[in-house]
Amino acid sequence: MKTQKLIKLILKWGIFATGAVLAIIYFIPGTEFHKIWSYVATMALPFAMDILRFFGIKISDRFEIAYLVFVIPAMVLGIDFDIYKVILPFDKIVHSASGVLAAFGAREIIDQASGKPDAMWFKALFAISFVALTAALWECFEFSCDQLLGQNMQELIAPGTGLQDTMWDIIVALLGGMVGTILAFPVKRKRK
Repeated sequence: MKTQKLIKLILKWGIFATGAVLAIIYFIPGTEFHKIWSYVATMALPFAMDILRFFGIKISDRFEIAYLVFVIPAMVLGIDFDIYKVILPFDKIVHSASGVLAAFGAREIIDQASGKPDAMWFKALFAISFVALTAALWECFEFSCDQLLGQNMQELIAPGTGLQDTMWDIIVALLGGMVGTILAFPVKRKRK
């Protein structure tokens, strides 16, 4: 257990420090780091699980580590360092992984909040619904950033691809969620 806490600590503060350093560099004239809101988000995201705990939602160390590991390619590499623009399928890979992570997040919620319901169909339906909600909320966030802050999050690959990017992101997140649901909720065979 102490190893998991140490890993969480290193990941959390490493991600925060990356965002903080990039935010400081942003204010140095002539630098190419130009996404201050992205850097602020990078500093805040490592503490999302702490906020959930503050509201009484229990999060396992294992899930928090998976979440923090996910933040590195999704936020730090993908957005802060523009890997989405360099490696074209990277966006779809990250959105597929988000579906897997969301399915395991659904399991965390079910296990903690409802005392492990027995109906397998309910678990699978809830997990897929949670994945769809997570993907839709993220796409709403991207759209809001584009509209309110003048960002260009939905057209990372080429101008005019916003709708295609949004739909493919949701589709691959759902496919990842289906895989994650199968992994998170393995079918238990009844013994005769």
